[in-house]
Amino acid sequence: MIALRDIKGVGQATLAKLAELGITTPAELALFLPSKYLDLGSPARAAEAECGQFCILEGVVVGKTTPSKRGTKSFTVRLKDCFDAQGGGFKATFFNQPYYHSAFEEGKRYRFLGKPQEGEVALVNPVFESAEKLRNLEGVFTVYPLRGAVGQSVFKKLVRAVADALTAEGSLPPEILDALTKAHFPATSEEAEEGIELLAAYDAATAVTIYKNTVNRGDIQRKVFYNLPKDIILRFVSSLSLTPTPSQMRTFEEIAGDLVSLSDMSRIVSGDVGSGKTLTAFFAAVCAAAAGHQCAVMAPTEILASQHAAKFAPVAERLGIEFALLTSSTPKIEAESVLAGLERGEIKVVFGTQSLLSERVRFKDLSLAVIDEQHKFGVNERAELQNKGARDVLTLTATPIPRSLALTFYDDIAVSRVERRADAMPDISTKVVSQAKLGDMLRFVAERCAAGEQAFIVCPCIRDSEGFETLSVNGFEREYGEVFRDIPHAVLHGRLSGEEKERIMRDFAAGKLSLLVATSVIEVGVDTKASIMCVLAADRFGLASLHQLRGRVGRDGRKAYCFLHLSGKGERALARLKALTECNDGAAIAEKDFEMRGAGELLGTVQSGATRTPALGLPLMPSVMKLARELPAESKARVYECLTSVFAPDVYREFAERVVRITLDS
Repeated sequence: MIALRDIKGVGQATLAKLAELGITTPAELALFLPSKYLDLGSPARAAEAECGQFCILEGVVVGKTTPSKRGTKSFTVRLKDCFDAQGGGFKATFFNQPYYHSAFEEGKRYRFLGKPQEGEVALVNPVFESAEKLRNLEGVFTVYPLRGAVGQSVFKKLVRAVADALTAEGSLPPEILDALTKAHFPATSEEAEEGIELLAAYDAATAVTIYKNTVNRGDIQRKVFYNLPKDIILRFVSSLSLTPTPSQMRTFEEIAGDLVSLSDMSRIVSGDVGSGKTLTAFFAAVCAAAAGHQCAVMAPTEILASQHAAKFAPVAERLGIEFALLTSSTPKIEAESVLAGLERGEIKVVFGTQSLLSERVRFKDLSLAVIDEQHKFGVNERAELQNKGARDVLTLTATPIPRSLALTFYDDIAVSRVERRADAMPDISTKVVSQAKLGDMLRFVAERCAAGEQAFIVCPCIRDSEGFETLSVNGFEREYGEVFRDIPHAVLHGRLSGEEKERIMRDFAAGKLSLLVATSVIEVGVDTKASIMCVLAADRFGLASLHQLRGRVGRDGRKAYCFLHLSGKGERALARLKALTECNDGAAIAEKDFEMRGAGELLGTVQSGATRTPALGLPLMPSVMKLARELPAESKARVYECLTSVFAPDVYREFAERVVRITLDS
């Protein structure tokens, strides 16, 4: 490849400035992409221009000052805004550029690109052209993150020179050349977006190829074997009091296939609240027991763990499986018996919470871990069960965390989708409620409860904290208790004893209580006839949690309501909540969550945050992953060769080393 110093216009001074930006080769310059694209097709009204943000203005010169003879040699051009019917105007001030003074003629029209300053609309040292002879200030204007090291126009000329040089020597395959051209020299905003997305897809596809070529597949080669009866699915179904749906049956087959395959199972069962994901977990547990192994089912709350154990009891009885429930509330004598049974291997299936991670919990032959409500556990917590021997992992979730969506791209996690029964689709109306409408919402809830309906009011915390005095459970009772004075209600949160929580939930399920004021402890594991869910300060919750909370109402088929209270004023927070008003599908919400907060570190433990492709640092979004999967094999091969041997060999070598060092966890 040609050296950077051989590119036209690159001298020693320029080489030094480019080095400040980390650019030392033509490839690095070509991959130094714009950080922003400005559509220059529609100039703005000066009065509407946002301070500190790039904008395009167009005006007719009505006057100009004489350049000062000392100091900055500044001068100012006054202009009438061509797009303001009210006759408004703006100014353009130039410092240390007196040679531009003669370029402006009174009565002539000019177009400007710059950032308006505070106060009066004024641009400082803007880029400008005669509106009659536009060359650069039309179409799409690229902005590079140059930090003042090199001028924008100079850098663009260098990018063009490098592109021409690499094309002439044939260093670029047509796919990369096309994507770089669209990214650096787009004719439209859509073309710029297409170029960036293509480069991200090529980068991601190359990373996947490296991953599959590098990772030691021996670390997932099966070491625990399942000698399952051929009729295991039929046996399980015959033990049930209901008929599984087609998607549940398909998932049973996929789980059984995983367990008798040559690789460890790493599968997500995705399905909305009420779709029957738990039944697939029970089937996996039955498979482990039938093969003589042990299974641990970990839920985020004692309520949910207890509910699972109670529902599994008739299945276990019919199939002769020893099982147990182990939580922090389990009486000491009973807990000791369970611990002994697990260590001897007599108990084949155990349900519990994080208590299962305790050092005192020892298994004789743990092979399978079932993780319910995936988003409630961190990577390290899920890995703890694997460290106890569970090489096969089944995860249940209504909204997969972004990181798992990303890992499916690497083929490290398989996904089963469980669909709701057609007769179980809830009719839930979801609305965002502003702070100003909070009182109206609470009065509506009180009226419906008085009319015989049940409701949840969920608060983000138990006690007050500075700035959120009325959003805690305690603060809500103090501030709004009078509104619900005549409504039978109770308070529920994680600091209550297990016995007290169970009593409150039994009373609510039996209809003795009309309202529960609670924390998100009721997010999972609560089956009731409630028809109203109010989440206070919903902008402080994740999308997965909000979708789970919404799933607590409308379970009996009646019309239900979910109100999401917006405590702040941020546009980003409002956009997140509006996503829930527009969608009821957990999988789609998961993708939206991915787009908004990223998937975190794929080769680490952080489950959210910007996820970027290894070489170009571009956002790894669901659309990029889809595009990368659909790339023709020939294109992938050509791009792989170019990126790994010509453009970024060091970066991809480091990526391969990280793959070797770290095991990807689901």
